[in-house]
Amino acid sequence: MSTDNTDISRIEAKLDTLIRLLALSVASDNHSLKDRAVRLQRAGMTPKDIAALCDTTPNTVSVALSAAKREGRKSKK
Repeated sequence: MSTDNTDISRIEAKLDTLIRLLALSVASDNHSLKDRAVRLQRAGMTPKDIAALCDTTPNTVSVALSAAKREGRKSKK
């Protein structure tokens, strides 16, 4: 049973690495934090995960997402 758990843990670690690599390709440094945060959130990532990828804090990511949301509302008017 512990071998199965070890195998599952290794698979999960590899999947986490793949997810991070894909997320980084979607949100390159050529974009602003706000744009990267929006793209990564659309991909299903949380502010905490986005912050880890973008080397910032979850609060900063949340502020960027809120600003993007406000801008989206303004452009609809």
